[in-house]
Amino acid sequence: MFCDTMGTKKGLSPMNALIGWLSKRSKKVNILLLILLSLCALVALKFIALKESHYFYLASEAIYLAGTLILFYKLFTQKTCSGVSLKTQELMATFLVAKLCCRIFFFEVDIHFVLDVTSLLSVLLVIWMIRFKLKSSYIKELDTIRLPLW
Repeated sequence: MFCDTMGTKKGLSPMNALIGWLSKRSKKVNILLLILLSLCALVALKFIALKESHYFYLASEAIYLAGTLILFYKLFTQKTCSGVSLKTQELMATFLVAKLCCRIFFFEVDIHFVLDVTSLLSVLLVIWMIRFKLKSSYIKELDTIRLPLW
């Protein structure tokens, strides 16, 4: 077998070589690489294509919505909340309430306000599911956030 200058086997596409290289790495390394790639892409978009940061906010809300939909899919189809932190969801709800209060008192009500309200409602639904609907699958001892308030 012959290798080209990239170290890949002849006849192997660069995408297949990349997938092979990534499959040899640990999950943590792959997640770190994905985060770094995403940050580089955002910086590149900021300097090359987008002149308004408004689009970054909408993109982050879209990503948040996708994650929320995946979480809802897990909660409603698997009927378990294992792996979901109730404390994290409560902290997220607290953050969103504070953010909405700031928006109401200091900024105008716009599409961002509507998106934040939607986010808060989805977090409250997750909290309700964990506390009441899927209470039997919640293991409080595994919820690892250690705060002096709790």
